[in-house]
Amino acid sequence: MTSIKPFYGWVLERCVEIDNYHPGFAGHILRATVERRHVIAAYLSVPKPMWRADSDTELGEFLSRASHPEILKAAFGSAPKGFRAALGRGGSQPYPPRHYRYLHSLMSSRSRPTVQRILPRLLRVNPTRLRIIRILPHDLHFAPLVMALRSPNAARDLTDLVALLAEAGADRSVMVKSLATVTDMEGVRKFAKRWAFRIALPDHPVPAIDGYRPIVETADLLKMSIQFRNCARNYLANSLEGRSAFAVVSNGEVESVVHLVRQKDHWCIDDFYARENMPPDRSLVERWTKFLASHNITARQFRRDSTHRWGSLRRIAGYVDYEEEVLA
Repeated sequence: MTSIKPFYGWVLERCVEIDNYHPGFAGHILRATVERRHVIAAYLSVPKPMWRADSDTELGEFLSRASHPEILKAAFGSAPKGFRAALGRGGSQPYPPRHYRYLHSLMSSRSRPTVQRILPRLLRVNPTRLRIIRILPHDLHFAPLVMALRSPNAARDLTDLVALLAEAGADRSVMVKSLATVTDMEGVRKFAKRWAFRIALPDHPVPAIDGYRPIVETADLLKMSIQFRNCARNYLANSLEGRSAFAVVSNGEVESVVHLVRQKDHWCIDDFYARENMPPDRSLVERWTKFLASHNITARQFRRDSTHRWGSLRRIAGYVDYEEEVLA
């Protein structure tokens, strides 16, 4: 006996209506294979199918006995190559009516060769995968990548990131080749980090002089983070947006890192950090604070807010409250 695979939604409601006139039809679709369930759903999704039954009795009889090609021909007139197989990889739950019409349109169009190439390679064909394909540019139509991306938003982020990296000087053709081998979100994350650390940063707000070395390449930001064992690499996106800037400063004997942050229309000193974020040499801080002040860059001034319950810990231990308002 074929096992029953429950489902719900508009297809179930329509099948119950047909079952009233052709008893046993609901049981037929409940026991149907995944492919047949979606084939029937595809027919029912078409407002004006090529062949229309005179009654639900006739419709139930036809959908119960007809072959898959016959049902799809009755719905659309013709079915593109691979359409049945794509329906068979849809999962046990039927999708909204538009999905079936859109999938048929995609696979029938001659203007989208990459879509027709990628769809047969997808492990699962559902509305989310179709939206991801639609969002990704044609040169990123790789089946493993489409399956790796968890949502349309992830596809938009990747599309935007590749464009930004290319605009910043990264070779798009090489990036595309790299993404062709990605099979999961971890691979997408590794791609983003690897390529983001290969481009230049925006202009540093202060010119370099002896003892003051601005970080102007993302690769140098990574190296500096490793050298000083700090979290500067986590400010990569801020740095690329021109909201953070780093420099290595020295007094001839020891080095430290200074972090500059952009507040509204001017730059401020966030802080100085020695190795492992330890307090830096006081004379070094004084020297380079004066230097930065000569370029109109001064320390951030925060408004003291006593309403935060753990404000005392924040102020004593130096934890950052990013919601604190900066004094103008």
